[in-house]
Amino acid sequence: MNSILKGSIRLVLGITILGAGVGMMNGLISMKEELPTSDKPAVPRAVRTEVIELGSIAPKTPVEGRVEALYRMEVITEVTGNLLMGSNEFREGTAFRAGEVMLELDDTESRLALVAQRSQFLQLLSGQLADLQMDFEGRGEVWSTYVSSLRVDAALADLPKPASDRERLFLANRGIISSYHSIRSAEERLNKFQVRAPFDGIVVQANVRPGGLVRAGQPSGILVGQGDYEIKTAVHARYLSSISLRDSVRFFDEQGTVVAEGMVQRISGNVDPSTQSASVFCRVEPTRNQAKAIRDGRFLTGEIISQPFEEAFEIPLTWMHDDQQVYEVANGELVERKIEVLFQSRSHAIGRGLDSGVLVLSESLTNAFDGMPVRSYTDELQD
Repeated sequence: MNSILKGSIRLVLGITILGAGVGMMNGLISMKEELPTSDKPAVPRAVRTEVIELGSIAPKTPVEGRVEALYRMEVITEVTGNLLMGSNEFREGTAFRAGEVMLELDDTESRLALVAQRSQFLQLLSGQLADLQMDFEGRGEVWSTYVSSLRVDAALADLPKPASDRERLFLANRGIISSYHSIRSAEERLNKFQVRAPFDGIVVQANVRPGGLVRAGQPSGILVGQGDYEIKTAVHARYLSSISLRDSVRFFDEQGTVVAEGMVQRISGNVDPSTQSASVFCRVEPTRNQAKAIRDGRFLTGEIISQPFEEAFEIPLTWMHDDQQVYEVANGELVERKIEVLFQSRSHAIGRGLDSGVLVLSESLTNAFDGMPVRSYTDELQD
């Protein structure tokens, strides 16, 4: 047997043995029972939830601004004179009541000149008494009584009213009426040597000192009112639709204590194109025991409380996604729900579209989707 025949025989035997082995293996595999297969159920994720409660909820618009005294004036004298020392000296920090003298200038020269004018007027009237008595029957006694009552160191009384046009023209031709009004004008000017406070206030700037010369038109200082204040705030245009006149406001200090309360007094009619905000002016008063906490120029933060929305709910913005979507937790799954946003502040939103008692997802959940199996972590903590 040659080598070629031997090789062929070996090849045939190898193939035969290999085929028999494969056949036996398939037979053994077919005899094995298949194990049943089943999908492994997903484990519900523990999440935080809150119950929606409907009610009357007032939107609160965040605001901030500086306190400004409602009454503020620059003190300017209309006459010239040396400033006299007063019982309550005009200095920064000095408080004055309404009607109290703040500045008193030396009026000696003007007062003496006025006395001289009254003396000349008395002389003029005395010289016309005889003519009045002769030309106007029954009027001489009236004018005599008036002349007798005149005092050169006291303000003039009102002139007797002329009984006829003839008497009125007589008084005008003799210069009596013009002299009378000149003296009344001088009397009014003499009163300007005393500057009185028009309202309760405190001096925040004083530019004059006792003994110094104060010139007419010279700014003497600044007086700001006490007790009545206004706060100018800039409100973004998206909040203007919910703000109305007479809405209540409250402002807080750095510790969160309410130091001032009031209402919206005025709302600007235009929106600043660069900031998209409008000016809102709030009239405020200090709260009880906080009178000293409110001062002109102080910066405060606060909120405007507008008319409430009925049958609404309030939730943090972190509970929402895609602007107006929230997740309701129902039957162990997340259900995506769209709500109607009525008002949105920096941290919360007021809306409608959910029933009272509905359980919603109260946290920002990564990779959340509609139908995701969950369990309430809040309920487990309560149990």
